[in-house]
Amino acid sequence: MEPRIDVHLLTLDEPAEWRQECLASLAGAPIRLHLLPGIPGCVGRARAAGFARGTLPLVSFVDPDDRYEAHAFAHLADALDACPSAVLAYTDEALIDEHGDSLGVRRLAYSAFQHAHSASHVHGLIVMRRSAVEPVLPRITDLDAGADWLLTRLVARQGSVLHLPLVGRHWRQHPNQHHRRTRSTASGPLPSLATP
Repeated sequence: MEPRIDVHLLTLDEPAEWRQECLASLAGAPIRLHLLPGIPGCVGRARAAGFARGTLPLVSFVDPDDRYEAHAFAHLADALDACPSAVLAYTDEALIDEHGDSLGVRRLAYSAFQHAHSASHVHGLIVMRRSAVEPVLPRITDLDAGADWLLTRLVARQGSVLHLPLVGRHWRQHPNQHHRRTRSTASGPLPSLATP
């Protein structure tokens, strides 16, 4: 299958078996995968380096401790192709425990209000237009906590957002998740989203 989406995966300190599960879950997806080392305390800078890889018009990222539904990438790309005014498309997500056992599904129909007030609202598998991502990358490079949230908020301000009611991501719940670590907030509170 021809790649349609440039996808990056940042690695840090996750168990190797989780990373292998993540990579295996991507088999057959219409993606060009870019593996990069994470930068401790600098998620925004690492994401910007990831998005700079490749030239495809659609971009995404995956986390090495989660699993994905390979077919969902094509559905998201098709949805964006069918709606030129949309700049971001995302799926629902299933929660899984440390062992990969199901904890339920989060249905996340889009709400601009919820997106502005919750970093976990647009949180499933996310595909965005490169043309909407590249101009806002300088705004996230100095961030650790909240980098992904600010990125999706800034992209969403440039066009419409599409929600696909299918599970695209299996979000692993464990004590060492980035948002649970005290180090994540060492650089201060989450970024202000009040700017245009």
